[in-house]
Amino acid sequence: MSFIEPPSHLDDTNPIQPVRDESLPGWRRAAGLISLLLAVLLTAGTTVLLILPESEPPAPQPATATDVPEQAMESTQITLLPTEAPPEADVNPASGGGGAAIQAAVFPTLSPDQMMAILSGPVRTDNSSQDSIQVVRNNYDPFTLIPDRPRRNVIGYTIVEGDTIFSIAERYGLTPETIAWSNDRSIIGNLRPGQVINVLPVDGVYHTTIGSRTVGEIAASYGISDPYIVIDSEYNNLFGVTPETVLPSGTQIVIPGGEAEQISWNPTVEREGGDVNQSGGSFVSFAPGEAGSCGRVSNVGGSFWSSPIDAYSFVRGFTSWHTGVDLSASPGTPVKAANGGVVIFAGWNSWGYGNTIVLSHGPFTTLYGHLSSINVGCGQIVNAGQVIGGVGNTGNSSGPHLHFEIRYLDQPQNPTATIPF
Repeated sequence: MSFIEPPSHLDDTNPIQPVRDESLPGWRRAAGLISLLLAVLLTAGTTVLLILPESEPPAPQPATATDVPEQAMESTQITLLPTEAPPEADVNPASGGGGAAIQAAVFPTLSPDQMMAILSGPVRTDNSSQDSIQVVRNNYDPFTLIPDRPRRNVIGYTIVEGDTIFSIAERYGLTPETIAWSNDRSIIGNLRPGQVINVLPVDGVYHTTIGSRTVGEIAASYGISDPYIVIDSEYNNLFGVTPETVLPSGTQIVIPGGEAEQISWNPTVEREGGDVNQSGGSFVSFAPGEAGSCGRVSNVGGSFWSSPIDAYSFVRGFTSWHTGVDLSASPGTPVKAANGGVVIFAGWNSWGYGNTIVLSHGPFTTLYGHLSSINVGCGQIVNAGQVIGGVGNTGNSSGPHLHFEIRYLDQPQNPTATIPF
């Protein structure tokens, strides 16, 4: 090893650095040659890949109905518009160029003008074309329709403006009597908005127990001979009860098919002309639209009052829900006009009285219900005491009797205050 003197022109403040003259060992030189050879090979391979031509992609296959995803298989119509292959196309692969010819024969092409004509034309909705393929999805209704189930409980209904017992009964498929028999009878002539009433699931009576009557006695009072109709009813919770059981006072039970007292409904009355508030007007119509209504009839003033029947038994008096008196008598017993007047209704009615006659006496009207016969006609003038029909058992009646009412300006009055029965 030798040391080389630095040039003399260098600053002497720089220290003298020794320079080592040493040759590389042989194994390092071999490693360097191998690395250089690998780099040359890698470069050559990359060059070859870049020079070679790209291989052609496989020709696409015609789409079929089975290739359509299930989500797209809707009830739409797909029309394939065929085009003619060029006449010079050679479909023989041996002729050289057969690939292009086969592609032209299998896949139709559209010119820009054809494409614009198709897009601007109307959408086809008919299925008459033989060149069309219809792909149909098995559509289904995603909603489950649950049929209406019978109601099994008593509900509370809140009265709104314009409600009547008849409209509520029609809404729930019940009779007006069921609505009346399921609530305090004061609702019959005085429904008030905001009032809550009971509505049964079936026709019948909603009874509140009181006193010491047994279940069998309660059922019988509403015309139910078999008390187990009440006990086994799905509308009551009477498991373990027998016909001899006395239920605690205040227990409410449904009597399916039961019937309580006769309800007197107030048919519509129309008055016009004259002094309606004093004389009752010049014309009167009672229950217009009913089969027995006489329509618009000239009003006639009355004379004196008399009993509508000679031999009878007094069975029921006047209440807010029974707007008359019931007089029991043999079928066919003559019924007489209680005052002189004019016939304004004669025939069957829909409010429970069966065959009925209504007479007008100025501001008063009298009603005779459950008749077996009617001996007068519409517009006929009658005198007090004249026979107009016979006692019967028609309509909602529990036995032969006359239901008799007196009304002043169409408001029911207690008949016993006018005629001493």
